[in-house]
Amino acid sequence: MALPAHKNTCRLILIFAAISVTLVGLSIASLIWLNQTISRLSDSLYNDIYQNSELILNADRDLQQAAVALHTAMNQNLPNGQVSRLSQEFEDNNTQVKQRISTARYNISILDSPGQSNTTSERVLNGLQEELAAFEASFEQWKSTGRDMISRRVQSSWNPAQYSALLVNERLNEVRSYLDQSENMIGSYARQIDLEFREKKSALFAVYSLLVFLLIMVIVYLSRRLIAQQNEMLEEKSLYQLIGETMSDFIILTDPNGLIQYASPSHSAVLGYVPEKGAPLSNYIREAEISWAKLKSVVQGVPKITELRMRAAQGHWVWLETKVTPISSNRSYPAQFMLISREITQRKQHEERLHKLAFYDHLTSIPNRAHFKMYMENLITQPEEHRQEIALALLDCDRFKQLNDTLGHLAGDEFLQLLSRELQQTVKGSGQAFRIGGDEFAVVLHRFTSRDMLDEMLERLLKLFDKSWSVNKGESFHTSASIGVALYPQHGTTINELLRAADLAMYRAKNNGGNEYSLYNEQMDEQYSDQSTK
Repeated sequence: MALPAHKNTCRLILIFAAISVTLVGLSIASLIWLNQTISRLSDSLYNDIYQNSELILNADRDLQQAAVALHTAMNQNLPNGQVSRLSQEFEDNNTQVKQRISTARYNISILDSPGQSNTTSERVLNGLQEELAAFEASFEQWKSTGRDMISRRVQSSWNPAQYSALLVNERLNEVRSYLDQSENMIGSYARQIDLEFREKKSALFAVYSLLVFLLIMVIVYLSRRLIAQQNEMLEEKSLYQLIGETMSDFIILTDPNGLIQYASPSHSAVLGYVPEKGAPLSNYIREAEISWAKLKSVVQGVPKITELRMRAAQGHWVWLETKVTPISSNRSYPAQFMLISREITQRKQHEERLHKLAFYDHLTSIPNRAHFKMYMENLITQPEEHRQEIALALLDCDRFKQLNDTLGHLAGDEFLQLLSRELQQTVKGSGQAFRIGGDEFAVVLHRFTSRDMLDEMLERLLKLFDKSWSVNKGESFHTSASIGVALYPQHGTTINELLRAADLAMYRAKNNGGNEYSLYNEQMDEQYSDQSTK
């Protein structure tokens, strides 16, 4: 009877093992399907969110254009016909703002949070709707102020002293503050939605993982692996004790999936806590997915030194220089990863200060000539499939020397600071602005799809310069710009070639009296190359 009983036991074990393997396979398939479904929902929601973000950014741009039109219309030397045109431009831009914000409000009103009611994301969403509602009230005040000023401007009894640029800027800054806050809240909502999706996914995955774990444990038990596991645990415990007793750096030991198996107490001195055993290492690393991918690159058995940031108990990030070493098992992949780190926060801060000194202008805080060369080099060395058309615009401020001579160099510095801030805002989303010397600026445009779009960007640059500036505690200074434009790769394939072409085009614009932009052509080589100042 013993033999049949043994056979029945073996048969039952085989049947149970087959059922267990089947259930494990079904569970894993369900996990994969669930992960893909939630990821698709998350991607769809992200697209909706960032479409609204794009609407608000475009509304901010239109609002800025409306302000430029209003400021220009207040110029006392403009004929009424041009004032009428600027008035219409003011109204058109405000209408665009209204339409974009209305669309964004409607889109936001139909968004649903992935979690249950009264979640953080839902509260952020409600706050965002309130912010946009408050924007509309402030926006109406802004339009009313602008219309009133334009109405008085066209009257024969208009006195230029009645125009208050300060009031216009206050109204504009108030309206734009709501847009800036809305943009920040959209970012917060996106991050919170991502967090809630992750939490839901983690909760569902935990249930499946528990089932898979239990089934695997039964199979391991039936295959008499318990003793081997106990021996491995004793060996690991001895290894942890050895590491903890002999090393004073920050030490973390993980499994191949990044789950922490050991963290040395020395972390507490810098981070204010010791990373929790069993928690994913990615919970403590900034840009966790990217950082963990870097760490796993040592899977081939080659130690790697990398720099990463870990969150401290107070919420700030601590820079660590980390050496990651795989600890091999009897199989072809590492059984564990050992991370040995030391703090380098002060060194990174010093490097950041040096970077700012090297690549940003000390007066205006915008990127400088060195940054310009690096930026251009990066664009023109892109792989051919990613390469795009680039427009390099050199901008020279007309009558800047007159400003320095009449109001002084301090007023000139103040003007350059004001101009740099508005120049950065004008090209935001289209390219990057640089101060490359004195009153000369470079703008690199590389997000345009047609010549008409490029012309529109250049017209905005001309309008930015062509207005009166308030410097030196109320002194008025009117300026314009001469702009030379060169296109890559039509007018040059190197930075020096593009600079030369743009400089010749700028000289032509200046030679024509300024306040215009000129696109380089080959005839300029003969006409202006001997007269160019560069």
